[in-house]
Amino acid sequence: MVFEQIATYVVDALGLTGSLRAAAHFWIYDTLKILSILIVVIFGVTYLRTYFPPEKIRDYLAGKRAITGYALAALLGIVSPFCSCSTIPIFLGMVGAGIPFGVTITFLAVSPMINEAALVVLPGVVGLKLTALYAVSGIVIGMSSGYTLNKLGFDRYIEEFNFGESDVEIDEPSRKERAREAYVEAKDIIVEIVPYVIVGVGAGAAIHGYLPGELVTQYLSGPLGVFGAVAVGVPMYTDILGVIPVVESLIGKGLPVGTGLAFMMSVAALSFPQFMILNKVMKKELIAAYATTLAAGILTIGLLFNLLL
Repeated sequence: MVFEQIATYVVDALGLTGSLRAAAHFWIYDTLKILSILIVVIFGVTYLRTYFPPEKIRDYLAGKRAITGYALAALLGIVSPFCSCSTIPIFLGMVGAGIPFGVTITFLAVSPMINEAALVVLPGVVGLKLTALYAVSGIVIGMSSGYTLNKLGFDRYIEEFNFGESDVEIDEPSRKERAREAYVEAKDIIVEIVPYVIVGVGAGAAIHGYLPGELVTQYLSGPLGVFGAVAVGVPMYTDILGVIPVVESLIGKGLPVGTGLAFMMSVAALSFPQFMILNKVMKKELIAAYATTLAAGILTIGLLFNLLL
């Protein structure tokens, strides 16, 4: 593979050996691999997304049967913006349009936890089977969280907010305009994500080159490892694509798959900046319940995966 050859050429040219060589090779190879996938996938998805602006998404979801609405919200969450904070404006539009509360919570939960670029990168890290399990688990967590909070009546904790007009006429752009819009959005997303990818791959490279596998299996392999992974993931704020290289390295060192996936999910879906923004439209009772249901779902999935895999 070209990226493998480039990484090998660079470390050979620098005369690197031992752990430093392994770390540098991992960093160069994974950075090139992930960024190349990002450029292609993000532009393609942002172009398709021009056909589904927030107004169309909420109008399409409005009036759907409960189970249909939950399922569609989860699927739309997968192809939505790439981080939790950029998903919130669409969430607000859905709430303002009168879409059922549980459906909007499902969208809000799934969107940062699973995205199309991550689903393209993950098979090379954990394989197709585990990638599929990860996607299904994220959808189940999002739908169950939305359903639970809706049944418990937490919609009463939505703050009063000026959502603006919901019946604005939408002009259909031309293909050229769509391509230009996709280019601008993709460029902004890539510029925002690249630092997280580089830092994440760097951390993964350090783990790959220097962290003894015995430490990982000794201290992170038990049931408490899943709880620790979620606890560590919550205060972090990064894109899921920046976390994947770290998880890849840890799994390679012996970290149980369930623990790694729980860490990845918690970083993406349970970030402090997200809660700070949600504080403008959600009362603290709803934020606490939302975080608790997601954390419970992530812990359950992590423990279950460790038990069965």
